[in-house]
Amino acid sequence: MENPVPAPAAPRGQLYLLGGVLGLVLLLLATGYFLFLRTDYVVLAQGLRPTDASAIVAELDKRGVAYRLRDGGATILVPEGQADATRVAIAGSDAAARGQIGFELFNKSDMGLTNFAQKINYQRALQGELVRTITAMDGVETARVHLALPEKALFRGDRVDPKAAVTVTMKPGQTADPARVSGIQQLVAAAVPDLPESKVVVLDAAGHVISPAPAIEGGAGLERPADIEERGAIENYYRARARGAVERQMPGVRFALRVLLLPNGPAGSDPATAPAAGWTPSGEGAARNFRMRILFISEAPINSEDQQVARNAIVQATGLDDQAGDSLSFETGPIDRSLSSPPIAQPSHAAAGAPAAAAPLPAQGFGFAWPPVWLWLVAGVAIAAMLVWRFRAPGSRMSGEEQEAFAQRLRRQLNMTEEAGDAAA
Repeated sequence: MENPVPAPAAPRGQLYLLGGVLGLVLLLLATGYFLFLRTDYVVLAQGLRPTDASAIVAELDKRGVAYRLRDGGATILVPEGQADATRVAIAGSDAAARGQIGFELFNKSDMGLTNFAQKINYQRALQGELVRTITAMDGVETARVHLALPEKALFRGDRVDPKAAVTVTMKPGQTADPARVSGIQQLVAAAVPDLPESKVVVLDAAGHVISPAPAIEGGAGLERPADIEERGAIENYYRARARGAVERQMPGVRFALRVLLLPNGPAGSDPATAPAAGWTPSGEGAARNFRMRILFISEAPINSEDQQVARNAIVQATGLDDQAGDSLSFETGPIDRSLSSPPIAQPSHAAAGAPAAAAPLPAQGFGFAWPPVWLWLVAGVAIAAMLVWRFRAPGSRMSGEEQEAFAQRLRRQLNMTEEAGDAAA
């Protein structure tokens, strides 16, 4: 049996040619893909925090837009042809708020929510709106706002002021200068009711307080609004006691009282510099920690006897003590209508202990006044017309006796009208 003859081997040159043709085809395909079929991606957002990137990615998935992530998720890329439309869509979506919920939380009202739940939603919405406003400032990358809004108490002593804490993260190369920090404090204080600017604390990304330290209560030059309100209430209390005492002893005198409370100190100290910040009057009588200055203002000068009567009444009502630094002075001048007594005829107090003469009552008594004469005449004519209408109804005719009776009634009515008019005159 003869062995088969092997086929001749392909020339090496043909193999090189086939490999070159295959490589050229792949190169042409790759070049065509990169030139005509490849989609270019451009940056949609960069330098994002994980929470912000998560909100944007969720919005892209919902819209079916392809994207790529770089820099550990801090940079998001989208196809170049969809970049502009995607930016506009993201700006109008909830992702633009970077996960912060604003007042759109109330777009869908829920009647089943309790009052407490509504307050919590309002606080969340207010915090979100403040975050959006702060992050819109130049140089601010992110911000967080925490509000402490206590319940309003019925009694002034139980009231607690609201507070706020703001954390601000600046962009690289930017710093929070004092003017910007003060602006953030004023912004938050103006947006939250009854929130003083000193109760807004601003921190940086490292947790350091960058806002000015709040003034210590009792420091010089400052005074809390609660202390001012407390002092005004006590001044009104002593003013009312003194007014009532003076009006009982000196009825009819037009006067006004002004009361000023000052901390305990020398009687001759300057009232403009004596009060300390945060000082609140307390105690009564010998235990009180303040002194009083009372000013008695009258439209016309009063004699020394009347001044002594007023002084005794005020001292008895308010516990005024010269040894404790209290003072009472009398002045003459215009009187504020809201602080003055009602205009009553001023009696003379020259005779000590003389009772004031009572004003005469009107002669009619009990405040009743007779109507004018013309009103009686009109009433008489009206009654006469009614009688005529009654006795001369349509379809009827009075006899001679009825006419005589009607004339007598009319004369009696007119006589009564004239007598009433003479009595009223």
